[in-house]
Amino acid sequence: MQTHSKIIQLESWAIYGDWPCPMLPCRHLLPVSLALMLLACRGGADEAPPLQVDAVGDGAARTIVADALNAGLTSRDSAGLVVPGLAQSWRVSDDGLSIVFRLRQAQFAGGADVTAADVVASLERARKGGAGAMARDLLAGVTAVSAPLDSVIELQLSTPQPELLELLATPPLAIRARRSRETAGAYLVSLPPKEAAPASGTALRANPRYFAAERVTLEAATVHGFDAEAALQRFNRGETDLVLGGGLDGLGSARATAPRGTLQLEQPRAALLLLLNQKEGPLADLRVRRALALAIDRAALGEAFFGTRSAGEVRALSPTNIAGYAPPEPGWVAQPFVGRQEEARRLLTEAGFDPVSSRLKLAVSIHYSPGEARLIELVARDLAQVGVDLTLERRDADAQRRAISAGDFQLALIRRQTPVDSPLPFLWPNLCRRNSHGVCLPEADKLYAESWVAPTRGARLKALADAERLWAENGAAIGLVQPIGWSLVSPRVSGFTPNPGGIHSLRHLSIDLTRRLLK
Repeated sequence: MQTHSKIIQLESWAIYGDWPCPMLPCRHLLPVSLALMLLACRGGADEAPPLQVDAVGDGAARTIVADALNAGLTSRDSAGLVVPGLAQSWRVSDDGLSIVFRLRQAQFAGGADVTAADVVASLERARKGGAGAMARDLLAGVTAVSAPLDSVIELQLSTPQPELLELLATPPLAIRARRSRETAGAYLVSLPPKEAAPASGTALRANPRYFAAERVTLEAATVHGFDAEAALQRFNRGETDLVLGGGLDGLGSARATAPRGTLQLEQPRAALLLLLNQKEGPLADLRVRRALALAIDRAALGEAFFGTRSAGEVRALSPTNIAGYAPPEPGWVAQPFVGRQEEARRLLTEAGFDPVSSRLKLAVSIHYSPGEARLIELVARDLAQVGVDLTLERRDADAQRRAISAGDFQLALIRRQTPVDSPLPFLWPNLCRRNSHGVCLPEADKLYAESWVAPTRGARLKALADAERLWAENGAAIGLVQPIGWSLVSPRVSGFTPNPGGIHSLRHLSIDLTRRLLK
């Protein structure tokens, strides 16, 4: 007897927390639009069980599903390196101001051919903001998109941006059919049976029309959204094969309880920062902002929280693992920590505070997250030594986003991350027009603008580093540490490779059904 399951193709969701996307609970993913509905007949008895994937964190399930459904001009291998996608090849001009792509023969999920006109329409939509603010801003150096031939696409740039090749592999830059909005990814979404529980997850089936379908060995997967502790418990009970997206929460428990050899660590291109509201109050005083930056022992903070020195310091605003980019070093780097503490006390005294009789009291806005609370407790210990006392204001994810957007906080813990090798996502929130908490340095804004017409990537990154130095010295934010990401991978699963992008595409994975789930 055969069973029937409905297959639909969904429009992609944005893949990073600050990319505009439906703010839906991960367990209740809903389509933005229904682009295709098919009936697929599969033998119930012969059907291989799907890979069970638990996604941890705000938007993590959307990230995995969006990556599975979509295909761009380029793609990424399991290590995160750029490889051909819907474009079979490309050529970058000697001056770096033109990239020409040659399309392969490929089909959307419904069977229509992928055309150059579809590519131009998709990229123009993204340039205008239709794929989210981050995609729009990363495409700011693209001055024109054209199709000189039916199978050729050309991007013209104002400044060399080799990182665009990686950006074109992300779901917001997916190529979609102009009318139906179909995509051409490795998977389709299978509608669950009517009797399935609301939290049954998002069921994925391999797309037979995917241009590299013969290389996709994982036939089916079900993606669930859980908090860190619940996902860890499910993994330890053998109910799931893979946990992705682990961050601040759950790492300690995973180290203590996960079966040996299953915990995988990676360092994403991310930074944990403290935002400072400069509009009013004590943080409007530059001396106070500088004192806070001096008084935190970042090296000890990373090791104490993550249990490894791999959690590098964030001394300015961006992490150190962006290829080709060297974040600026603050002037205090050469000072011993004891000397920095003394300087912090002096600055606070000048600002009218006393470590005994008139201590500075500040509130820090965080998520409802045990990990974030623990991290700020460690920061608070350092600041207490110079006369600063911190209290916590806990908010859910939506409330935290609204508070930061409105400038309704004193201090706020934030994680920033870049999908490509570019420091831009760590810098543009500091532009005068892009924040509501009083950060405005016209000189830094000017350097940022000039970077878009720099003749070389080196010159562009130097301008951005100079702008970052100004913002960091002004206390636009206080860099803390680079977070460590974690995943749990069953011995049944192969193809998982830690990478700075933190993206683990299902199409690269396979499962050995002859091995038993962990019990």
